[in-house]
Amino acid sequence: MGTDIAGGVEIRPHGPASPWLLADVDLDDLPRHYDAFGLLFGVRNYAGFDPVAPGRGLPGDASPELRKLQLTDDEHDHTWVTWTELSRIDWDAPAPRVDDRIHKYEGTRFVGKSGFGADWQAVAGESADPRGSSYPEGTEWRSGDRIWRVERLTQSDVLRTDPQLATLFDTMRNLANQHGPDNVRLVVWFDS
Repeated sequence: MGTDIAGGVEIRPHGPASPWLLADVDLDDLPRHYDAFGLLFGVRNYAGFDPVAPGRGLPGDASPELRKLQLTDDEHDHTWVTWTELSRIDWDAPAPRVDDRIHKYEGTRFVGKSGFGADWQAVAGESADPRGSSYPEGTEWRSGDRIWRVERLTQSDVLRTDPQLATLFDTMRNLANQHGPDNVRLVVWFDS
């Protein structure tokens, strides 16, 4: 079973003395993107990022509208992050370690991450460890036009592969321009 994200964007329209309100920002379009989950919140952090805002819990001053969005007991890893924190991300920074998932290519075309399939196992050997972090960066296995490679992601790889997240960040940036960067936050939780 996979892990999905839910939550909302909150604003304090009248500054720090005012209560948080749920903004009209739809998170339903955010895909299941483990690299983003890992970078921002430390959830499914296969890429090995230093997360920006892991494990903070649901804010005690969360808006009543946001609290109503929680529907099940299966939700976990509640946390939040302000626009101030998001705006300070160094998008050029590499992850501290290589990705646990082995990256697969057909020729020069990226196909996906994991490498756990029988085709990789046949090339790498039965005793090969399917975790990319077990090997030095740049390790490759080749078979015909297929290449499996151990790689390290940069934080910009997250936005480059997730246009919905980039759109969410643009929306939060616009809200921060109106209300101040400390008065805009993303509150999320996960469901597995």
